[in-house]
This record gives sequence, C-alpha cells and structure tokens, in this order.
Amino acid sequence: MGWYPTRRRLIALGIMIILVLVGFIILSMVDTVELGYSAIIVDPMIGGVVSVVHGPRWYIKLPWQISVKIYTATDVLDMWTEEATGNIGDYPAIKCLTKDGLEVSVDITIRWRLDPSRIVDLYLNYPNLQWKAKTIASILRETVRNVISNFTATETFEKRAVISQIISREFAEAIRAERTLAGAIILEDVDLRNIELPQAFKTAVEEKLAAQQRKLAATYERERRLIEANATAAARILQAQGEARARLIEAEAIASQLRIIASSLGGNETQLANTFLTLQLLNEIAKNGGSIYVVVQGPGGAQIMPLLPLQPYREIRSE
Repeated sequence: MGWYPTRRRLIALGIMIILVLVGFIILSMVDTVELGYSAIIVDPMIGGVVSVVHGPRWYIKLPWQISVKIYTATDVLDMWTEEATGNIGDYPAIKCLTKDGLEVSVDITIRWRLDPSRIVDLYLNYPNLQWKAKTIASILRETVRNVISNFTATETFEKRAVISQIISREFAEAIRAERTLAGAIILEDVDLRNIELPQAFKTAVEEKLAAQQRKLAATYERERRLIEANATAAARILQAQGEARARLIEAEAIASQLRIIASSLGGNETQLANTFLTLQLLNEIAKNGGSIYVVVQGPGGAQIMPLLPLQPYREIRSE
C-alpha cells in the first residue's frame, strides 16, 4: 500500500520537472527588441547569422540560438577636454599641429546612425561591436589632424567655419571609403566645438588686436582733427573774404561820396580824401579812449595842446 503513493509522487515530480523545462525552453525562445535596436540571430550550430529583427518587436528563436542586440538610432562620439575641470568626453580633445608648428587642442562631436540593412556585414567585421572605438574614433582623429595641418594657428582662429566644413566633408568620405564599416555608418552631423590655442599665443593675438584697435582709434582721431581744422580754416577764409568784400564795398561807397563832395566844392579829390582819412583815424582813436595832442610852434616856443577828446559843450550865460 505504501509503494503506490511514492510512485505517484515521482510521476508528479517528473511532470513538474518536464513542465519547468518546457517553460524554460519556451521562455528562452521568446525575446523582444526595443525601439532603436536591431537583433541579429546567430546560430552556433550552423555557424552563421540566420535572421535580423528590427525593434520594437517580439520574436521567436531556437533555444540554442544567440541574440545580439545592436543600437541603430543616433549615436554620439565626443572628443573634448575641459581644461578647468579636467573632464573629458568619450575621448580627450585631439592634439594637432598647425601648419606653422603650433600645437592646438580640437574639441569635436560627431553624430551618426547605423543603416539596418548593413548591420550584418558590420557585425561580421566587428563581432565584439567595437567599430566606434577601433575605427570611427581613429578615422576622426586622423581627419582632424590632416585638416588642421593645412592651416596656420592664426587661420584656425579666423577660419573656424571653413575648417569645420572641410572636416565634415573629408570625414564623411573617409567613413564611406572604410571597407570594414561596410557602408553601415550614416553620418548626421560634425560639430567642431572649439580649437583651443596655447595661452601664450592667445595673449599675443589679443595684444595684436588691441594694438590694431588703438591704431584705428588714433587714425580716426587724426582724421577727425584734420576735418575740424579744415572746417575751421574754411570758415575763417570765408569770414575774411566776407570782411574784405564788406570793406571794399564800404571803401567804394566812401570814394564815391568823396568824388561827389569834391565835385560840388570844386576842390582837390586827393586832398579831400587825405583829410577824410585823417578825421576817420582821429575818430577811431577817440572811440578807443585815446587822446591826441597837437604840437604848436609859437613865439614862446613849442606848446602841446590837447585836441581830442573834446570837452563837452556848455552854454555860458551872463548873470
């Protein structure tokens, strides 16, 4: 009687074990691939890739088959160094030599994605998935160094946009030409973040720019003063010409008056003109507060008599 319960227990235990194994097998056959990823199904028994599944999706594979997940959406490679903190991106900044032998540090970021239709060939060339570290980073360093070597240190500062365009173009060509990448890399963007020049060179450039600015300011100030001086001189010339014309007009008017007076009196025009000019001179001296004295020779000798200014007229009345 005790043998049958034991047998039933063994059968039940065996069934449970089978169910667990079947469940484990089923679970190992069902898998999922997320958005932005692709799964390459590798069969070790046949020694090759059997299929590719692009996410997001559930899929079924045989229990012994291996699923390799590959990120196919936009990926980033950073090469930069923060001098102040010492922080770096995926890799440090690229050290390059300029055309004139000066060492500069280039900070750069690239973005790319994988062509899902080419990832099998890419995987076969890089089964450890190290195409980013082994090839892309290496090509980027070589491209940047080759481009920078064609520019002087000053040109790397002045022609940053041109250098960025050349790096983008040549890097894209190098990626397409690299056989091991199998054309799977689709380049989206190359961002030349910075070209860091040595501090001594930057100081020299800043001093040169400051000197140029001072020179421009001095040139401007000199031209401004010259313009003002020319304007002042022109104004004085115009003023002098105006005064001369006014005097000429006044002289012509006086001469005309003198001719009329001389004609009416029947006198000498020259003598009349001399008399007029003498009186005019005496009048100007009187206006300026001066005094005029006349030396008169008399019986008792020379006597000095005041002529101007004249005393005010006073009426004398007898009492």
